[in-house]
This record gives sequence, C-alpha cells and structure tokens, in this order.
Amino acid sequence: MGLDPGPRAVLVPDLGDELAGAVGRLERLLLSLRAAERAGATLPEPLADGAALAALRRLWRAVALTQGRRAVEARLAGRVYASCGRIEHVPLRLVDVDPVDVATLSAAAAALGAIALREPEGGGVPARGDLVAVAARISGLLDLADTAESIVLREYLAAAGPGGDVVLTSAVEEAYRITAARLDTMWPRGHSLT
Repeated sequence: MGLDPGPRAVLVPDLGDELAGAVGRLERLLLSLRAAERAGATLPEPLADGAALAALRRLWRAVALTQGRRAVEARLAGRVYASCGRIEHVPLRLVDVDPVDVATLSAAAAALGAIALREPEGGGVPARGDLVAVAARISGLLDLADTAESIVLREYLAAAGPGGDVVLTSAVEEAYRITAARLDTMWPRGHSLT
C-alpha cells in the first residue's frame, strides 16, 4: 500500500463562472451515471460507486472559493498586476487539492471516453463527448506538473497571502507568462490568460 502524499498546492486561474458551469455539467453526468448504476448498469472502476462524483465534489469544494463571485464573497479575489503595476492579469490562486482525487477524475475522463465510444448518445448509459473533454481538462488543470517557473510563481503568491493584490516583479511576471501559457493549453478559452 502506497503512502498518501497529502494535499498538493496548485495554481488555478480564476475562470469566473466558466469553471463552475463545467463542473456543474460534469456533476450532472456523473449523477446520471450513478442513477444508471443503481438501475443495474455496470460501470468501470473510476465511475463505479460514485467514486468520480465524490472526487469531483471534493475538488470543487477546494477550488470553488477561488472562482469569480465566490472569490469576491470569500475576500480571496486579489488582483495580479504586471510589473508596471497598470496591466491586470487573470489571477492565479493557490489551491490545495488531493492528488488521489485528481487521479480519480483523470481515470474517470478516460472511462467516460471509452463509454462515449461504445454507447450511442441517449443509449442506456449516458456519456457526452464534450463532458469527457471537460473532465480531462479539469483534471489536467489541477495536475499540471511543476516547473521552475510555476514554483517561483507559487512561492511568490503564497508569500503575498490570499486575497491581496499582487504586483509581479519582472522575473515573476515571466514565470507567470510561462505558467499561464501552460494553463491555457489545459483550459483553452476565448481569451488567453497572458
């Protein structure tokens, strides 16, 4: 039996209501799979017994207060400014997530992909292709490997504390740019983070 690594601090962009909406759609799919399982459907391991649903809910509880109006209400909505102090970047916030939950969600994305290939839309076990991608994007966002730049940025933001505005130094701004580009790859949006 392996040791539980415990929570891992990750950088999560404030995506406003976009992430909340995606989590809500994925939760509805996982709830419908849970209902199908209770009605007799057999689900693969990461989806069986509501494991992926529980993992998603725990991850959302960890991430929710960093997003949009929830961050404002929790007084965690500090802004991130470029080194010039005038240009505002999309805030990246520190969140402690359980790597086991992230791995469960990643495995669930793969299992959902297999179901989507096997089952026609509207068949016995619902699986929508776009939600497979959402599950993969959420797990990818929360499992981005550390780089020298992300570590520098994470330490800088941790030192500033939650909720306060931050003006990046030139070096940390470069770390932000590189890290934000990687996050954009995981969560493509209409507007990039940089």
